Amino acid sequence: MKKMLIIELVIYAVITIAGIILMFTYKEERIEFTIPSDFTVQEESQDAFIPIQ
Repeated sequence: MKKMLIIELVIYAVITIAGIILMFTYKEERIEFTIPSDFTVQEESQDAFIPIQ
């Protein structure tokens, strides 16, 4: 039983160390997008209790 416990602890330690390494080495991918100049937002409200100002 002790041997199984040590194997389990080693597996958890390896997963934890790999997670910490990946956390510090991860670089997010930036996505650039353009918004057209004629872009407008139309607000519609059907609820009379929340006025949009």
